[in-house]
Amino acid sequence: MKQRIWMLPENNTFLRQRTKRAKGIGNQEQQLVEDFFDTWDTVSAYGIAAPQIGSSARAFIWKGHEMEEPEVIFNPKIIHTRGEVKDYDGCLSVPGFYCPTRRAEMIELTGMVADGKPFRRKYEGFDARILQHEIDHLDGVLFIDRIDDLNDGYTLKEGLPDENGDPTVENVPADPELKSFIERFRRPVPGHALIW
Repeated sequence: MKQRIWMLPENNTFLRQRTKRAKGIGNQEQQLVEDFFDTWDTVSAYGIAAPQIGSSARAFIWKGHEMEEPEVIFNPKIIHTRGEVKDYDGCLSVPGFYCPTRRAEMIELTGMVADGKPFRRKYEGFDARILQHEIDHLDGVLFIDRIDDLNDGYTLKEGLPDENGDPTVENVPADPELKSFIERFRRPVPGHALIW
C-alpha cells in the first residue's frame, strides 16, 4: 500500500528512533517490501528508509545508477569504509533543503535482500553516498546532522530556459527562516562526521 512520507517537524520524534533488525522475512517484512514499492513511484528519490514511511524496521529501498529496478535491503551494516567525499545531500523528510555533507567514498556493506538471502558488497561514489544516507535514517540520523556549515545550504529555484527552451534549475542560498528551522531540528554528529 502506498504510504505517506514522514517529515519534519511533525514526525521528528519517530524519525530519530533507532530501527529494529529483522529476524527473517515474514509477513510484516513482506508487507513492508510491498509498501516500499507502492510508495517508490510516487516520489522522486534515490532511496526511502522504513522510518520515512512509519515503520521501525531496519530496512530501506534504493536504486543506484547502474540498477534497472529498485532493491529492498534489510539489516544493512557498513563493515568497511575508505576515503571521504563532500557532496550535496537532500532528503524527502526535510523537503526543499540541500547542503553538502561528508561521506565515505567507498563502503563495504552486509545485509539481506527481500527474499532473505544475505549479501556482502562494495559500493563507491554516489551509490555509496545513497546507501550511507539511508543507513543513517535507520539509526535516527538525518543528513542535517552531518552538515559542517549551514551557510552552505541551498534551495532550488526554476531558472531561465536554456538554449533549447528546456527549464533550468538554480541553487539559491537558504533564507534565514529556513536555516533557523533546520538548526532547530539538527542533532550534530559529534566529532568527525564519518562515524557509524
